[in-house]
Amino acid sequence: MRFDKILKIIGESGKKRETVKIFYPETEKRKEGWREVEPYSLTTDLPPDGEFLVYGQDHIRPGHILNAYNMGSGEDECHSFILGKIKKAESTGRSFDSRKKWEVKF
Repeated sequence: MRFDKILKIIGESGKKRETVKIFYPETEKRKEGWREVEPYSLTTDLPPDGEFLVYGQDHIRPGHILNAYNMGSGEDECHSFILGKIKKAESTGRSFDSRKKWEVKF
Protein backbone atom coordinates (compact mmCIF):
# COMPACT_ATOMS: atom_id res chain seq x y z
CA MET A 1 0.00 0.00 0.00
CA ARG A 2 1.32 3.47 -0.85
CA PHE A 3 2.52 5.80 1.92
CA ASP A 4 0.13 8.61 0.99
CA LYS A 5 -2.88 6.30 1.25
CA ILE A 6 -1.72 4.91 4.62
CA LEU A 7 -1.18 8.46 5.90
CA LYS A 8 -4.64 9.56 4.73
CA ILE A 9 -6.33 6.65 6.52
CA ILE A 10 -4.43 7.34 9.75
CA GLY A 11 -4.91 11.12 9.54
CA GLU A 12 -8.62 11.01 8.81
CA SER A 13 -9.19 8.40 11.52
CA GLY A 14 -7.25 10.51 14.01
CA LYS A 15 -9.28 13.61 13.19
CA LYS A 16 -12.50 11.66 13.80
CA ARG A 17 -11.11 9.93 16.93
CA GLU A 18 -11.60 6.52 15.38
CA THR A 19 -9.34 3.50 15.74
CA VAL A 20 -7.32 2.29 12.79
CA LYS A 21 -5.79 -1.09 11.99
CA ILE A 22 -2.16 -1.03 10.90
CA PHE A 23 -0.02 -3.87 9.57
CA TYR A 24 3.36 -3.44 11.26
CA PRO A 25 6.58 -5.49 11.09
CA GLU A 26 7.96 -7.55 13.93
CA THR A 27 9.35 -5.70 16.95
CA GLU A 28 11.07 -6.85 20.13
CA LYS A 29 7.69 -7.33 21.80
CA ARG A 30 5.32 -8.33 18.98
CA LYS A 31 5.29 -10.38 15.81
CA GLU A 32 4.48 -8.90 12.42
CA GLY A 33 0.77 -8.43 11.91
CA TRP A 34 -2.33 -6.32 12.29
CA ARG A 35 -2.70 -4.05 15.33
CA GLU A 36 -5.72 -1.95 16.16
CA VAL A 37 -4.57 1.39 17.54
CA GLU A 38 -6.00 4.63 18.87
CA PRO A 39 -4.10 7.37 17.00
CA TYR A 40 -3.08 10.30 19.22
CA SER A 41 -0.48 12.31 17.30
CA LEU A 42 2.14 12.54 14.59
CA THR A 43 5.61 13.76 15.57
CA THR A 44 9.02 14.35 14.03
CA ASP A 45 10.78 12.08 16.53
CA LEU A 46 10.17 9.86 19.53
CA PRO A 47 8.71 11.58 22.62
CA PRO A 48 9.75 13.73 24.38
CA ASP A 49 12.05 15.10 21.66
CA GLY A 50 9.59 15.07 18.77
CA GLU A 51 7.68 18.13 17.61
CA PHE A 52 3.98 17.68 16.86
CA LEU A 53 2.86 17.65 13.24
CA VAL A 54 -0.59 18.66 12.01
CA TYR A 55 -2.17 16.30 9.48
CA GLY A 56 -3.20 18.25 6.37
CA GLN A 57 -0.90 21.19 7.16
CA ASP A 58 2.62 19.90 7.79
CA HIS A 59 4.71 17.86 5.37
CA ILE A 60 4.66 14.37 6.87
CA ARG A 61 7.36 11.90 5.83
CA PRO A 62 7.89 8.14 6.20
CA GLY A 63 10.46 8.70 8.97
CA HIS A 64 7.98 10.53 11.16
CA ILE A 65 6.24 8.88 14.11
CA LEU A 66 2.66 7.83 14.85
CA ASN A 67 2.01 7.92 18.59
CA ALA A 68 -0.86 5.55 19.32
CA TYR A 69 -2.28 3.27 21.97
CA ASN A 70 -1.98 -0.37 20.91
CA MET A 71 -5.36 -1.84 21.83
CA GLY A 72 -5.19 -5.25 23.42
CA SER A 73 -1.61 -4.73 24.56
CA GLY A 74 -2.60 -4.61 28.21
CA GLU A 75 -0.15 -1.76 28.65
CA ASP A 76 -0.95 1.70 29.92
CA GLU A 77 1.21 3.78 27.60
CA CYS A 78 1.34 5.18 24.11
CA HIS A 79 3.50 3.39 21.55
CA SER A 80 5.53 4.92 18.74
CA PHE A 81 5.26 3.54 15.21
CA ILE A 82 7.50 4.68 12.35
CA LEU A 83 5.07 5.70 9.61
CA GLY A 84 7.26 4.32 6.81
CA LYS A 85 7.23 0.84 8.38
CA ILE A 86 3.44 0.59 8.32
CA LYS A 87 2.69 -1.70 5.37
CA LYS A 88 -1.12 -1.37 5.31
CA ALA A 89 -3.83 0.59 7.12
CA GLU A 90 -7.59 0.19 7.43
CA SER A 91 -10.16 2.48 8.98
CA THR A 92 -12.37 0.70 11.53
CA GLY A 93 -15.07 3.33 12.03
CA ARG A 94 -14.97 2.60 15.78
CA SER A 95 -14.69 5.71 17.94
CA PHE A 96 -12.56 5.95 21.07
CA ASP A 97 -12.33 8.17 24.14
CA SER A 98 -8.93 9.53 25.08
CA ARG A 99 -7.16 7.46 27.69
CA LYS A 100 -5.73 9.18 30.75
CA LYS A 101 -6.82 12.50 29.23
CA TRP A 102 -4.21 12.11 26.47
CA GLU A 103 -4.71 14.80 23.88
CA VAL A 104 -5.51 13.80 20.31
CA LYS A 105 -3.52 16.13 18.04
CA PHE A 106 -4.59 15.79 14.43
